[in-house]
Amino acid sequence: MLASRLAGFVVASVGALLMGVGATATWITVGIPDESAHTMIRGTDLTDGVIVLLCAIAVLAAVVVTRIAGSSSARQTLGALVAIAGLVAGAIGAAFLVGGKDREAVIKALGIPRDLWSQFGAFRDLGPGAYLVVIGGLIGIVGGILTMAWAHNDLSSQDIGIA
Repeated sequence: MLASRLAGFVVASVGALLMGVGATATWITVGIPDESAHTMIRGTDLTDGVIVLLCAIAVLAAVVVTRIAGSSSARQTLGALVAIAGLVAGAIGAAFLVGGKDREAVIKALGIPRDLWSQFGAFRDLGPGAYLVVIGGLIGIVGGILTMAWAHNDLSSQDIGIA
């Protein structure tokens, strides 16, 4: 039982760490080919990255609270919150990877009209941030599921009188 409690805590914490690092890392680099001028957009420069960072904070807070929560139902609820936050962050990262190079938010963050980028043939390279967010989100989901399983097992042992 201790192993699954520790496993859920560690796995969810690692997922939150990856989400947080991914949220602050470079999501996309844009510029003009053969020129030294380019702009790196970090996750937190976009609304998506801020939401991911909030999900990472929520996962860390929920994981800590599961350690001090008194009831198994509260632990299960917190485990579900961890899994949902991981799912949200992972979905945001995946959506960015699918359409990140052409997202209006990226163009808006640069403050340069799309037509101008098209004329210069600007490059848009995805950075590691969104990838880390997807991996962290998946790990966070697993951590949430492990936490819920531990809380469920803890509830079952209380029902039959085993401490």
